[in-house]
Amino acid sequence: MKRTILLLSLLLAFQALLADEAKALLGIHSSKYFFPSEVTSLERHAKTGLTIGLGYAREIAPRLKLEMRAVLRQKGAKAAIAYAPGKEALGTYRCTVLSVPLLASYRLRDGASPYFAVGPELDVVLAHRLQLDGDEGSADISEHTNKFMFGVAAALGYAIPLENWGAFVELRFDRWLSDLWKSPEAKVGGETVSLLVGAAYRF
Repeated sequence: MKRTILLLSLLLAFQALLADEAKALLGIHSSKYFFPSEVTSLERHAKTGLTIGLGYAREIAPRLKLEMRAVLRQKGAKAAIAYAPGKEALGTYRCTVLSVPLLASYRLRDGASPYFAVGPELDVVLAHRLQLDGDEGSADISEHTNKFMFGVAAALGYAIPLENWGAFVELRFDRWLSDLWKSPEAKVGGETVSLLVGAAYRF
């Protein structure tokens, strides 16, 4: 009987240690496109945007978590499009995506601690538009865009536990590995750097 009670106590303690977390996050990001070297009529520059998201994490070993997020953001790039010798049109590509990364996260120590995370990411392209400076409207270019983009994500952060609650700040980098454009004539990739803050609830 004592062994049974001890075993149940150990199982409950282990379950309490390996708790689940729900997360909410908010931040800003800077993104840009990559074009092949043969594309000379288009210069691209970084575009800033807002990031919002929710996450769910499960601790699978002491200080090691698996985390899935659903993050809404507007990636893209600012561009200068040459249309005649010495003349160019300025515009902004806005690519609205739902990012779903699956991250393995490891804390360096118990309590307040730095952590790092890495894993694959799937982006679902919800909309893709090009707006030229001076135009009131924007052109829908989503028919030229692949709907699903695969990439990798990596993050460095600092987490502070507060009983059942917690807070964190995180610097994250992600890069597309697949081609954004459907046309085989021009390949387009992208990368994003984000600064995020968030809250977590442990249950």
